Amino acid sequence: MNDAAINTLTDAAFADNPTLLQALTRVEEARAAVKVNSAATLPSVDLDASMTRAKSRNTSATSTSTTMLSTSASAGPSLSWEVDLFGRVSESVAAAQNHLDARTADAASSRLTLAADVANGVLYLRACENSRRVWINDISSREKTLALTRLRLDSGFASSVDEARIQSGIATSRTNLATQTDQCSRQVNGLVTLSGEGPDSVRRLVGISSPASDAEPMSLLEAPKATPEIPATVLASHPNIISDEREVAAAWADIAVARADRMPRISLIAVLTGQWIRAGGSSLDFNTWSIGPSLTGPLFDGGAGAANVESAQARYRRATASLQGTLRTTVEDVENALAAQASAAARVQSTREGGIAARTTFQVCDSQWKAGAVSLFELEDSRRQFALAQDAEISARRDQGLAWIALVKATGAAIALPSETISHE
Repeated sequence: MNDAAINTLTDAAFADNPTLLQALTRVEEARAAVKVNSAATLPSVDLDASMTRAKSRNTSATSTSTTMLSTSASAGPSLSWEVDLFGRVSESVAAAQNHLDARTADAASSRLTLAADVANGVLYLRACENSRRVWINDISSREKTLALTRLRLDSGFASSVDEARIQSGIATSRTNLATQTDQCSRQVNGLVTLSGEGPDSVRRLVGISSPASDAEPMSLLEAPKATPEIPATVLASHPNIISDEREVAAAWADIAVARADRMPRISLIAVLTGQWIRAGGSSLDFNTWSIGPSLTGPLFDGGAGAANVESAQARYRRATASLQGTLRTTVEDVENALAAQASAAARVQSTREGGIAARTTFQVCDSQWKAGAVSLFELEDSRRQFALAQDAEISARRDQGLAWIALVKATGAAIALPSETISHE
C-alpha cells in the first residue's frame, strides 16, 4: 500500500515482537531436532573410564591377613552403529525434517499475520481519528447554532425549548466524542503492543498531530484498483496449508517409525578397554577388545508396540482432517475477502455521493434556518444526517483497505509477494 507508517511499524514489529519470537524459537527447536535425529545415522563413539578403590576384610580363621586394599581402573573407547534395516532411523529423520518445514511455515504465517494486524491497526486508527474529528466539528457547529439561538431567545424570536433541544444535541455529541476518543486510544495501545513503539511515536507515524487536534480529516489508504486472479495453485503456497501438509507427512513417517520399533534392531558394537588392577602389593594390567553385531528385538511387550502403531495412525488421520479443514477455511477466507472488497468498493462510491448530498442539504437548511424559513428541528435533522453520512464514508473507505489486507492474508501474501521455497530441501 506504499504507506510509510505501515512500513515503519511493521519493521518495528518484526524486530521485536514476542509472538514472532516464539515462532522463531520453535523453528530453531525443530532444526535442532533434525540434527539430533540425523546424528543417529552415523556411528557414535563414547569414552568409558572408571576407577575404584576397595577395602576387603578376610574373616577366614586360617588366614592371618585381616584387610586388603585394592585399586582398579579402566578406560577405553566404545563404538556403536545401528544398521537401519527397517528404516526406523531414516523415517525419524524424515519426520523431523517435516516438522521443521511445518514450524517454518508457521513462522511465515505468524509474520504475515503480524504485518496484517499492523496494517489493520493503522487503518482503524486513522478511520477512528477521522470519526472523532467529525464529532468535534459537529459540536463546534452546534455551539454556533446555540449562540444564535440564545440571541433569538433574548430578542423573543425563539423559545426555551429550542435552546434545550440544542443543548441536548451538544450533550449527545460530546458523549459520542468521548466514546470515539476512547476507541482511538485503544487503537493506539494496540499498535504499541504490536510494534513496541511508544504512543507518541505511533501517533506521529500515523499522522496524528495531537489527541485534541481538530485539523482536516486524515487521508485513508486506497487499496489497489486491480482485482487479482487467484488460481488454485495459490493455496499450495499458503503458509497454513504448507504447515498442515508437512504435519501430515511427518505423521505418516511416524507410522513407519512405530512399525520399525516392533522389528529387531541390528547394531555393530566395538569396544577397546585398558584395565589396571593393583591389590595385595601386586599389579596387573591388560587390554581387551571386542567387536561384533548385536541383535535386539521385542519378544513380548503386552501389545505396547501395536498400540504405538495405532496411536501413530490416529495422529495421521487427525493431521489429514486438519489439512482438509485448513483448505476449506482458506478458500472461505479468500472468497469472503473478495466479496468484502467488491462490497467496500461499491459502498465507497455510494457513501461519497451520499456525503456530498448530505453536506449540501445541511448547508441549505442552515441558511434557511438563519433566515427563519425552516424550523430548528429540520436543521438538527439535516445536521445529524450529515454526520452519519460522513461517518459512513469513513467506514466504507476503511473497509476497502481492510478487505485488501484480508485478501493478502487469506492468500498467504501470494498476490503481493514472490513465492519462496521454505522446504528444508
